[in-house]
Amino acid sequence: METILNDEELIGQVELLLPEIGKRINAVIANHPLAKGRTQPQIKVLGHLYRRGQCTVSDVAHALGISLPAASETIDKLVEEGMLTRHANPADRRQVLVELTAPAKKLGDEIHCARRAQLRAALELLEPHERPYFARSLEVLAAALKLGPDELDVCRERLVRDKG
Repeated sequence: METILNDEELIGQVELLLPEIGKRINAVIANHPLAKGRTQPQIKVLGHLYRRGQCTVSDVAHALGISLPAASETIDKLVEEGMLTRHANPADRRQVLVELTAPAKKLGDEIHCARRAQLRAALELLEPHERPYFARSLEVLAAALKLGPDELDVCRERLVRDKG
């Protein structure tokens, strides 16, 4: 017989799983030879450019929630290491565009394939009728993780009210 867990028990289970999930997802990157020795900001810049294609330094800074000088410094290091190229935007020479080099694209392709294999393996462990709930649960989790402090305060107030 299946045991039904209450919300607090489910939250506890998920809370224990999240660090393990993050560790396993990041291990795909950390164990790749082209990613060895790279900082987390460098990996994030490479990932953003892999998903979005060429863009400006300010686009990178905005997307990653970092300052323009921090983005520029990270990009400079990746250019020095041959992972990115910088060039003027032909439509607006005041803008500098950055894009991945062939080795960085290869890194992105290999990480993308490894992540898809991880997800495929997870789906194969589920019954076909459970698979849509897996994706929906992740969508809801991603949305909840975007909540701001004010929205989380509402959740805390509800928890206090429900316990009292």
